[in-house]
Amino acid sequence: MKKIFPIMLILSLLLSSCGSGEKKSDKLQVYTSFYAMCDFARAIGGDDAEVYNVVPTGAEPHEFEPTAAEVAKFSKADIFIYNGFGIDAWAQKIAPTLPSSVNVVCASSEFQNETKNNDPHVWLSFERARKQLEMIYKAFSTADSENAQKYLSRMTDYESKIDALEEDYRTSGLEGMKIFVTHGAYGYLCDEFGMEQVALESVSSSGDPSPSQMAKIVEEIKGEGAKCIFYDPLDGDKLALAVAKEAGVEALALYTFEGDGENRDYITIMSENLKQLKKAIK
Repeated sequence: MKKIFPIMLILSLLLSSCGSGEKKSDKLQVYTSFYAMCDFARAIGGDDAEVYNVVPTGAEPHEFEPTAAEVAKFSKADIFIYNGFGIDAWAQKIAPTLPSSVNVVCASSEFQNETKNNDPHVWLSFERARKQLEMIYKAFSTADSENAQKYLSRMTDYESKIDALEEDYRTSGLEGMKIFVTHGAYGYLCDEFGMEQVALESVSSSGDPSPSQMAKIVEEIKGEGAKCIFYDPLDGDKLALAVAKEAGVEALALYTFEGDGENRDYITIMSENLKQLKKAIK
């Protein structure tokens, strides 16, 4: 975990950076808290924006803390985008300290009363992902009205791809399926397509599950006659492999899209998730 700097030091760097020099580029300067927000921003910004993802590949956005120097960079941005709901708690703390010149976007602000068991993974719902794209588009078009039509065109194109993929999900026989997962991060995805997740760990769990928790989910998998248990590659497959071995099933990846070492986009990742979910259909 990175060193957490005192808030006064962070604020002093922010103040000293305001108005210091011109931008390096005429393009919009955009910072995003983690990978899902970065992909949405890149999809809309295209060649008209320089998008910088803050949380590095392979790091957990929940546990990340930026350095004071990194925070100072955000104060020079045109737009700062974060998800909210605690997954990027560091961004929620920093957002109010940024200068008024920075357009701050909490991409989940419309869902604050809809959280499910403290689950922040709202973008795994296609409906909510579209709303997040629309919020990001509005920020881009406000900050750069000359290119507003291009931002709108890119958003519309991306949403049409989501629409087509959503239809693939709805016609794949997922409704009524029970999926077993190591981490309960797929509630929004399951709700959207009539599935049920059974999680070894809740979305807010910390530490390793107990032997009794492990034994319970193994018995449930056997009793259900399930074919697999899913895990997020960002968390690793250790728990999934242990459960899979005891239950006599496969351990399969199901991405949360918090990060991706291959730099794949939302459409690619969610298409891969659909392929994996189909393997669990009995």
